Amino acid sequence: MSQSADDYFASPSEDPLRICCYGSSSSLTPLEYLTQAETLGRTLARRGHICVNGAGSSGCMAAMNDGASAEGGRIVGVIHEMFVVDGSDWVSKEGGAHSAFHEGKREILVAGGNDLQERKRLLVEGADALIVLPGGTICCIT
Repeated sequence: MSQSADDYFASPSEDPLRICCYGSSSSLTPLEYLTQAETLGRTLARRGHICVNGAGSSGCMAAMNDGASAEGGRIVGVIHEMFVVDGSDWVSKEGGAHSAFHEGKREILVAGGNDLQERKRLLVEGADALIVLPGGTICCIT
């Protein structure tokens, strides 16, 4: 007997993947997009996949991190050193990273360099798949 799609996506994968997810970081992102992004985060976590993204505290990135965090998923955030103000603001509870990075299975990677090329490299390094949510296409090309 085969599994239903709901059962399949609710059960852990035998081969967890590292999935890079691009998405909006805007506080003006429509609710329907946020809802789907949160569902994606929950699904990735339930399947045991690693969710790699830009560590945003709003938009689709935040909603996806909310979902992954709620299910105890592993999240990797990749930021650029130019966004770090005092050396610790992205990893503290008072900092700019999404609250999912304050506790649980999380990791922040800080890219260096004069532009965002190193950040882009770290986002996709070792990725088994890429997912582009609304607002994420600009991340791919900038």
